[in-house]
Amino acid sequence: MEQLIAWLESYGLVGLFIISFVESFFSPILPDVLLIPMALADPSQAIYYSIVATAASVLGGYIGYGIGFRLGLPIMKKVVPPQHVDTIHGWLEKYGGWAIWLAAMAPIPYKFTSITAGVFKVNIFVFTIASILGRAKRFLLEGILIYYYGDQAVELIARYTQDFLHGFLFLVAVGLIYFAWRKYKAKQRRRGEDEA
Repeated sequence: MEQLIAWLESYGLVGLFIISFVESFFSPILPDVLLIPMALADPSQAIYYSIVATAASVLGGYIGYGIGFRLGLPIMKKVVPPQHVDTIHGWLEKYGGWAIWLAAMAPIPYKFTSITAGVFKVNIFVFTIASILGRAKRFLLEGILIYYYGDQAVELIARYTQDFLHGFLFLVAVGLIYFAWRKYKAKQRRRGEDEA
């Protein structure tokens, strides 16, 4: 694995593109292992490197989507761990195709997300937008922090990612409670109108 990373690193930006592209449907190597060292070596290019990683990851997501779409449940059961299938499927039932945005930001490998989206035939436009937003949050955050904070960014990335995830989950919980309350009130209103 280390030899492969070193080989990809020797190709610079092309290596970053390849690892980001392939990770979206196959590779166990996360793009961060190249993105962060490259960005730290030249912080003035950190945002550019992050954009390349984001674009390559989204493009690779189409391959994962196609694999899931063409090969269906059998490939998903073979490739995606059941706990991730359950999580993504639950989100898809609640939020529709926008669940891909949640999954693209969550600590779920994106290849599982893209393949599962294909299996469940998520609208391709929604898949694209949700993937761009989710992947950009992941990689652009790293690039922006490194651009402005240099070496200190590594600690910020670890802390911010965890804090962001906790904050995001809290906001989702508040949102779900709010929408459940609105649904309950609408149901009561309809019941009152029916009785009148």
